[in-house]
Amino acid sequence: MSIARIYAIALNTYREAVRDRVLFGVLVLAASVLALTLALGELSLDQQMRVVTDIGLASISLFSVVVAIFLGSSLLYKEIERKTLYVILPKPIARFEFLLGKYFGIVATCAVFLAIMGALQLLVTAIQAGASTALVIAVPAALVVALAAGFWVSKDRTLVVPIWSLVALGASAWVCSTVDVELFRLLASLVLNLGEVLILTAVALLFSSFSTPFLTGAFTFGVWLVGRAAHDMVAMETRVLSPAMKTLLSWLAEVVPNFNLFVPGRNTLVTKAADYGEPLTYVATSMGYAILYAGATLIVATLIFRRRDFL
Repeated sequence: MSIARIYAIALNTYREAVRDRVLFGVLVLAASVLALTLALGELSLDQQMRVVTDIGLASISLFSVVVAIFLGSSLLYKEIERKTLYVILPKPIARFEFLLGKYFGIVATCAVFLAIMGALQLLVTAIQAGASTALVIAVPAALVVALAAGFWVSKDRTLVVPIWSLVALGASAWVCSTVDVELFRLLASLVLNLGEVLILTAVALLFSSFSTPFLTGAFTFGVWLVGRAAHDMVAMETRVLSPAMKTLLSWLAEVVPNFNLFVPGRNTLVTKAADYGEPLTYVATSMGYAILYAGATLIVATLIFRRRDFL
């Protein structure tokens, strides 16, 4: 396995993904929803902060799922449709290296998306918490100037955005630290969103290795829905479900990824004073689960992709 070849494919995949206009549309829509949470918070009764954080985090999770499914179901198929795959595979590159490069490129794109959305969410939360007006204005202005300067200086503008997104996330977290907000919960939720993306991207590439973009998107979305609902339905005590249906749901709950791990209740990630032990353990174990499940899924996807005949 050549890390250099995987990196080259991942970089090209990232460059191709960030140029997609659909991704920019989702980014603008997600940013609009986050800004709208401020207005929704004002409509609530003494629950402004909870509305802003809960709706904001839920929207980030939903839009990151959309991005992962869209990119995972389309980018590999585009290589086949445009015949570029026929030029790449005869070269000294293994098919699993090509698939891994695609995977890491898509995950990198989703991570940048999450970082930008997380920065906006932290700024919105800081505004709701009554952060200093000077900070709320100066930090975004400085970030915009830094992004413009990066575009002006750099020859490859696509590589400026990942670094800038991390800087924006750090700066927004610093603004949030100046007010009384659940900063750890917000950051931990973003990390868990990334874990969800790790699995979804692998599942999308698995279906994309033998199916069309539409079916891949439908299958991946179905897996996500089942992963969000199966475990709850198994635990739910009801007489409506027959024993056979309960058995089927139990089987599904064991096979499909448990996406509920990545959207825990607010109390799971809330810390008291400086005690971060239990929440950190939860985040670490959930991310470990995501890495293991994604790795196993990619192995299956690689086996299918290796057997596929492109001639």
